[in-house]
Amino acid sequence: MSGRLWPMGSRSLLNSATLTVCGLLSLVCLAASAQAQERREREPNSVYAERRAKLASQVDGPIALWGYTGREEVSQTNVFEQEENFYYLTGHNEEGAGLLILPPAKAASTASGPRETLFLPAKNPQKEKWNGVRKSPSDPGIEARTGFASVKQFDTDFRSTIENLAKTNPTFCTILPYQKELGGYPHEKEVVDWLQLAAPQAKLKDVRAQIGAMRQIKSPGEIAFLKEAIDLTLDSHLEAMKLTHPGLYEYQVAAKMVEVHAWGGSEAEGYAPIVGAGPNSTALHYDKLSRKIEDGDIVVMDVGAQYSGYSADITRTIPANGKFTPRQREIYEIVLGAQNAALAALKPGMDFCNKNGKSVQKIAYAYVDTHGKDLHGKSLGPYFIHGLGHHIGLNVHDPGDHCAPFQPGMVITIEPGIYIPEENLGVRIEDDVLITESGHKLLSERLPRDPDEIEKIMAAAAARRAKREKDETHENNSSAETSADSSVIRSLIEKYAKSVDAADTALAAEVWLDSPDVSFIHPLGHEHGFEQIKQNVYTRLMGETFSERKLSFHDVSVHVYGDAARAEFYWDFAAKFRKDGAPLATHGRETQLYQKLDGRWRLVHVHYSGMPVTAERQGF
Repeated sequence: MSGRLWPMGSRSLLNSATLTVCGLLSLVCLAASAQAQERREREPNSVYAERRAKLASQVDGPIALWGYTGREEVSQTNVFEQEENFYYLTGHNEEGAGLLILPPAKAASTASGPRETLFLPAKNPQKEKWNGVRKSPSDPGIEARTGFASVKQFDTDFRSTIENLAKTNPTFCTILPYQKELGGYPHEKEVVDWLQLAAPQAKLKDVRAQIGAMRQIKSPGEIAFLKEAIDLTLDSHLEAMKLTHPGLYEYQVAAKMVEVHAWGGSEAEGYAPIVGAGPNSTALHYDKLSRKIEDGDIVVMDVGAQYSGYSADITRTIPANGKFTPRQREIYEIVLGAQNAALAALKPGMDFCNKNGKSVQKIAYAYVDTHGKDLHGKSLGPYFIHGLGHHIGLNVHDPGDHCAPFQPGMVITIEPGIYIPEENLGVRIEDDVLITESGHKLLSERLPRDPDEIEKIMAAAAARRAKREKDETHENNSSAETSADSSVIRSLIEKYAKSVDAADTALAAEVWLDSPDVSFIHPLGHEHGFEQIKQNVYTRLMGETFSERKLSFHDVSVHVYGDAARAEFYWDFAAKFRKDGAPLATHGRETQLYQKLDGRWRLVHVHYSGMPVTAERQGF
């Protein structure tokens, strides 16, 4: 994933004014995704202690840090995830904690007591009934569990300890807010404000850079966690290659990838999934995921799992129909060539900087700029619009200076890309790489990059899909489905769509069984009997609410069982509101039940659910 940090969550709101009408067509409610779950694993306490000791040796005053309080996010879907620097130094992933580290004692110093202390919230049995057990200073063996010789209570002990230290320490260290962000993140500003109240005379120094420099070199445990995250991500990309075909929506591809991650043990996504088809392939951090993938589209999939707090970052670009067009392949092979050129030069001492002769960024850009042309005969360099890579770790964009030489133990991405909006053509190939003593190791090597291999995987999946559909058809036939019955039902579905388009109750009567026992279930309720269906669905909703209507359907499957049948399909609905002419577009999935009476098939039940709206109007 290139460029800026990705937002942690997203929300969409329902338009309450149209909720009643809209409920009869679709129900949309996109909740913010949870940030993380409890870490699957953590490193030994000794590793965190070594980090704290190393940091303490670099400062000249006490270090005071807060973990997140748990109040930073109000969404009901949020699951607590610790502030990254605090977690890096403590391995503690619960809310409301504090950390105090003293620099090494000088020979002449009279200071006594522990050199580091973890502050935790007091035991709260009532709160634990709702949220589960939390660590507290009063827990038996809490020192051994946390790796701290001193564990105290946050609300009663932290401030008084700071106040006492301020009497003999003119300087305190913490993480200061970014100046360029007008005060920085609220959490960092809150800590600074608290410290200035507890130690008003103290000078505050920033330790962000020291911690960031330490985080760049990964420990063996961190590398192991990253490999787990990367392996889960490779599995999901392979599944996406097998799944993708025209007719799916971008969010369906993303959903399959997230499912693979979760089943494999991922706590959450490393960042919001990016799946962009056609014109959306040219938007670096495209997040709507609402487009239906069309034949001939190119699809960029930038999706990465998180494992034990560590995030992978992998991108692949594939043809929607399984076959690159000549132009798509041309651009793809240029991006692949740029990545291979950068990888060939990747070793300790190289960097991402554009200011010297050791830049893999310059190598990749030069390759792009000297291979291929746009539609106007100009070079493609200007279409490579982002940096070549970044560090990964506890954050998908982990700390790392672009002009600092690579060192063994760093884990970075290499991700060239070309984005040509004029051609609805974007290609990015991104892999995760460990810098080693002698060069590098491609951690994501298992996932194919070669276009021929990608096409082979997709072709094999398409063949299996076709065989499965054929087998299902055969199985349905063996269950008493006949081609004649299936054809009749499919024609009734077409007539059903026309009856909706025209709000025509007479045409509907040729589809529905005229009986008080038929039913129509929708997200906000259901209609009983054909008379009620005609009145509420056809006359009031379709006829009075909309001036124009168009219902289309695709991916129809019909299963016949003697004198009963089930039909399933996906639908798209476009309309204009009669009141103001405003457009509306939505889509969903529908199940219909049919019954054969006196030799005639008739519709007896409809049950449908809506899916996210793709038009600008967000009412349904």
